[in-house]
Amino acid sequence: MPPSALPSFSQLRAFVALCDHQHFGEAAATLGVSQPSLSQAITALEKRVGGELVERTTRRVLVTPLGETLLPYAREAVLAAESFNEAVSNQGAALSGTMRLGIIPTLAPYLAPIILDGLPAELPRLLPELREMVTGDLLDMLNQGRLDAAVLAIDVDLHRAAAIPMYNEPLVALVPRTHPWAGRTDVNTAELDGQELLLLDEDNCLRDQTLALCQRYSTHPPVAVATTLSTVLRMVAHGVGITVIPEGALRLLSPDEPYAVARFTAPTPVRTIGLAHRTSSSRSSDFSDLAVVLTRLAEAAGLPMEPVVQTESEAGSNGQAGSGRQTRSNGQAGSSRQAGPGRQSGPGRQSGPGRRAGSAASSPS
Repeated sequence: MPPSALPSFSQLRAFVALCDHQHFGEAAATLGVSQPSLSQAITALEKRVGGELVERTTRRVLVTPLGETLLPYAREAVLAAESFNEAVSNQGAALSGTMRLGIIPTLAPYLAPIILDGLPAELPRLLPELREMVTGDLLDMLNQGRLDAAVLAIDVDLHRAAAIPMYNEPLVALVPRTHPWAGRTDVNTAELDGQELLLLDEDNCLRDQTLALCQRYSTHPPVAVATTLSTVLRMVAHGVGITVIPEGALRLLSPDEPYAVARFTAPTPVRTIGLAHRTSSSRSSDFSDLAVVLTRLAEAAGLPMEPVVQTESEAGSNGQAGSGRQTRSNGQAGSSRQAGPGRQSGPGRQSGPGRRAGSAASSPS
């Protein structure tokens, strides 16, 4: 394709939208254009690249091998153009306007109300649109530019997203009230192997974190798998088995229900909560500020949390100086990093309302 035949932004945007929705009507509605206009843009782009990008069928659109090859480049170009527009429109207006914010289902029931209640006072010009999805869907939506940021557990592979650590959330065991573990504060994670364990399905990152604690899934499978955390809690109440949940989820339980809590001995397993965003976004500093605000709101609401402790090598990847020391971050550092499994938290555990103080905590993944 000669330099003079570079595709237009509207053509690339139409191609990306069509690949995402795999339906001409849905893609056209998303872009606010007519189906004939969308079809014309795709046809013009195919002429420019000299090949078929999508295969049109009566029910859906299939992306051709050529389309699959060119789609990542088209998406990057569209996201870059949108980031440019964001940078222009947000000059002097940090954290204002609409922000599409994703949140995982094992966090949303108790953190989303705190965010929605607290943000108007903290950031009156920001209009959050919260969307609850499992981690994989959040990351897909984020990379497609259909979300601006996401609050999730960052002890997982975040693909190409950057993550701003906010705080560590302790994990606890929820057991029937008559269970021998009821009220224990010295449970060793190895003891989970001998229990009838209830898990969430494979789309939930909490499942992976629980399995990392158990270390023996293939020889001792769970007694049941559920789609939602509320279903797992009901099953525990009926004595079907036990489960591992974030400590913040305890506030969803009624004191009259037949549950009991068992806490793990130090180092307490945790999951690291953070704010993820695209590395190409022009709003990185805004997201760092938002992470600080969200952490402050969660802390003020009494959610159990521990500071995130980064090694100096992790801090160095964020542009911080030093060698070998540990630094703490509770959403305060204001810098992004590429997150992945196997992170360690460190000393300095905070004691929140209704929970005991402890020592060092380590991530289960």
